Amino acid sequence: MAIVGVIALAANVVCLVLLTRHRGDDVNMRSSWICSRNDLFANAGVLIAAAAVAMTGSLWPDVAVGVVIAGVFLNSAFGVLRDARAHFADPTTPRPNRVMR
Repeated sequence: MAIVGVIALAANVVCLVLLTRHRGDDVNMRSSWICSRNDLFANAGVLIAAAAVAMTGSLWPDVAVGVVIAGVFLNSAFGVLRDARAHFADPTTPRPNRVMR
């Protein structure tokens, strides 16, 4: 399980690096970058919690990391919603053309 966790963490690092230069392009790219960043935090937190549970024999490290991850995700979600509202509330902000595929 740890091997899969490390592979997932590496994949999230690659995605975050690729998205970093585009995070300021628009609200959608910023949201994608934030989601990748959160995934990286979650993967790292799960690996840390797994090690702490294995060392202590207690489930509390897993619970604590889960609460922290939930807080990070909620904070990010509200931030994305604020950014989106601000973007669409300002009529002078150019909106990207939507391409249907």
